Amino acid sequence: MTDKIRIAMVAACPFPHPRGTPVRIYRMAQILSELGHEVHVITYHLGQRELATPFVIHRIPNLSFYKKTSPGPSILKLLIVDQILTLTILKLYKKHKFDIIHAHHVEGFLSALPVRLLGDIPIIFDMHTLIATELPYYHLYPHERWIKRIGGFFDVYLPKYADHVISVTDEIKNYLETNRVIPHRKISVIPNGIELSHFSQAKDKIYPHGENIILGFAGNFAQYQGIEIMLEALGDLIHTHPQICLHMYSNDSFERFAPLIEKLNIFSHVKFFPSDFNELPEQLAQTDILLNPRPDGAGHPLKLLNYMAAGKPIVSLAGSGHFLTHGENAWLSAGNSPKAFADGIRHLADNRTFAAELGINAKKFVGQNFSWRSRGEDILKIYKTLVKRKVRKDGRVS
Repeated sequence: MTDKIRIAMVAACPFPHPRGTPVRIYRMAQILSELGHEVHVITYHLGQRELATPFVIHRIPNLSFYKKTSPGPSILKLLIVDQILTLTILKLYKKHKFDIIHAHHVEGFLSALPVRLLGDIPIIFDMHTLIATELPYYHLYPHERWIKRIGGFFDVYLPKYADHVISVTDEIKNYLETNRVIPHRKISVIPNGIELSHFSQAKDKIYPHGENIILGFAGNFAQYQGIEIMLEALGDLIHTHPQICLHMYSNDSFERFAPLIEKLNIFSHVKFFPSDFNELPEQLAQTDILLNPRPDGAGHPLKLLNYMAAGKPIVSLAGSGHFLTHGENAWLSAGNSPKAFADGIRHLADNRTFAAELGINAKKFVGQNFSWRSRGEDILKIYKTLVKRKVRKDGRVS
């Protein structure tokens, strides 16, 4: 076996694209390439194409009828797009004879599984969340209980077909172990990482006395993000802080929020800006407080790492702030009410020194604990174990 590993990274999503799943895949592929390995990302026809990458990107044929870039399942995605992705993976495996497949999220893993028909290649399932907690937010079926059961089925049975599972959080790992889905030795927790250098070049906002307080939110507008909670909190805040303003950095359409914004009479307090990974550091640097209104979820919101790397104070709902510590590197609001969220923002707006300390602590914490290079080294340990096991089983050198 040579030292260089040929990796197929399966991304059943637009790629590259400025939201959690594509960014996690991008950073993994980037650091593994920089560590000397051959990485092939196999993905959809959608995504930013102007970026130069140290890895190879293979796309499915252009499907003019499918342009969805937001997260979440759809009939077209499941029945057509992902099937074409599977055919593309099979074709590329025959050509490149990958040593390992690293498949992300449920759709990526399902798309990669048929490769087992062609050869005994190790397949890693990178679990970004628990489907039982995410599916209800997409309102695919009127009865939430049944949606959770369907999601629970995928959470319990899909990991059994993986040679190894990488979970983004301890919560996912604990779920798999508690339900005896797979043995402990087949699960590793590898959270997202961040590159501080990408954010340290941006110049922070200068605060003239009496200037508007700028709140910031970066990410997609999927239902699970809790955008309505954030907007209703803003409606509460303007009564005591009329100078407050919310900047939302996203490429998603905000049209569905227009009726709520009008009802709350906050049009003059909300501004929307397109964003990508290159623009984000400068945008976050111009804010005072960064917001994570996501109520819950077993996943690991990448936006929180970006926020911490920006060195800004964060107000987050406790249900999704898995690695934040209240009063030390963030303000965690218990419960999911807009009032509790507004109260947290109000407290930081009125206590600037304390808020600044939270931002400093957050940047220090993320720099010490969330380096992408250390994440890449952890992933490589898993790869090498699985590839060596395959070599011993086959009785040959690859």
